[in-house]
Amino acid sequence: IVEPAGAEYDIRKVYVGDKTLSVLEIWGAEYQENNALLIRPEDEAVFKEIADRENCPIRILGCVTGDGKVVVKDSADGTTPVDL
Repeated sequence: IVEPAGAEYDIRKVYVGDKTLSVLEIWGAEYQENNALLIRPEDEAVFKEIADRENCPIRILGCVTGDGKVVVKDSADGTTPVDL
């Protein structure tokens, strides 16, 4: 969704029902791509308000970096499992 701009994600911000999933299993899960969209940082608050009003859970996973790379960080242990 961010190609060719690039982005940095925190894999632990992905909603998962099974806490035993590995980083690879989370990153490769098809369900997380079904409802992805980009919003401007300045629109995040209003987007969250709309989601709350509509009782629609959302996750802000990361940000567009503009460096052309896809970087996945794991805030649970400080690693960077994906750096493309």
